[in-house]
Amino acid sequence: MILSKSCQYGVRALLYIAMESEKSKKTELVKIAEALDIPKPYLAKIMQQLVKRGLARSTKGPNGGFFMTAKEKSKNLLNIVDAIDGLEYFTQCGLGMEECDEDNPCPIHVEMVRIRENVIKTFGKFSVEKIGQKIKKGEFVIAR
Repeated sequence: MILSKSCQYGVRALLYIAMESEKSKKTELVKIAEALDIPKPYLAKIMQQLVKRGLARSTKGPNGGFFMTAKEKSKNLLNIVDAIDGLEYFTQCGLGMEECDEDNPCPIHVEMVRIRENVIKTFGKFSVEKIGQKIKKGEFVIAR
């Protein structure tokens, strides 16, 4: 598994909020948690982190909730991964060795570099908005 459970939940939650924001709505935490089958307290902590990093917005009160503007929707999946998990995965040795590089490679170094570059390229290529549009068309799902 490349992404932590927190990161997986964060990506799915932002995609859900982005689609709801297109309807000019703010989405309550409880609605997101129920729609995506994510524990509400866990999701609250993730969303706090994402708002703090500028990947979503929130308002409090009776008409409060989460929403995204075009600026937040333009962010790519790599921005979300960085906000929650960080990008250390893309620089660490696949076998956990402290020193692993081109000069002192571990047995899987070359292959791991290739895989990580492909993952970075893929996560960087897709914006929240682009994926949200594909979900709306029925090409992808974020909940079962």
